[in-house]
Amino acid sequence: MTTPMPARGRQAAPRNNAPVQINSIGVLGYESCSEQDTITPLEIFKGAAMVLSGGIAPWQRESANRDLDVRLVSLEPGVVKMQMGTNVVADSVLNDDELFDILYIPGGVGSGALLTNDRVQKLIRRHHEAGKVIAANCSGVGVIARSGIVNDEPLTCVAAVARGLRGEGFNVSKARHMWVANPASRIWTFTGSYGVNGGAVALVAHYFGREVGTIVSMMFDTLGGIGDVIFEETGPEFFQNPSLEESFQDFFQPMLYPPLDENAEA
Repeated sequence: MTTPMPARGRQAAPRNNAPVQINSIGVLGYESCSEQDTITPLEIFKGAAMVLSGGIAPWQRESANRDLDVRLVSLEPGVVKMQMGTNVVADSVLNDDELFDILYIPGGVGSGALLTNDRVQKLIRRHHEAGKVIAANCSGVGVIARSGIVNDEPLTCVAAVARGLRGEGFNVSKARHMWVANPASRIWTFTGSYGVNGGAVALVAHYFGREVGTIVSMMFDTLGGIGDVIFEETGPEFFQNPSLEESFQDFFQPMLYPPLDENAEA
């Protein structure tokens, strides 16, 4: 396995264990993003906003109510056509000067085009350099990996792009986990659509506290499904199916995570 080289534009990850105040979350909507990968975390984050504001209050919370700005953000005006044909209208259009405290990159069959989308790559780097949290799932993990912000942090992702990421030296274990958090470098990754619910709830629990995490996990039935692991930085381990994974990698990798152009300028 080769080690990812600085020539690929990789930057030192800012490591900071200081508490992070999250006031805004942006979920990126793009052409042929996955419905589940995009809408599921968006709904969970908007659910967290309702809990924080007091709109959902099964009991009196210890902390005072406050606002959380959660938006589906599109790259261009107009509808976002998702990979299964669903058309959605984003909450706002991306402002290249805007910063979200959490920037979320979902997966989808359109994610391969984001690997060479200079605007998206700069967006990710700008958030990372500003000390914001970067989260991604499924093939969206490949998008943040190619942006240059990932060093030796452990990652997880969908099986279809795991081989490609490992081949470029990224730290994706053979035993993939539902989510993997790196709070010091503020990088969170989740697996494919199955892992989005657990990963998004775990992220909420980490940054908004156990009480909010408990309420949100009950709202979306996550606590009943996987239990107290939602309060941990690493999710449940996935089963391994090597032969099936290889078949899916052969089919999907050229679409979702094509190899680097070795002749391109570093």
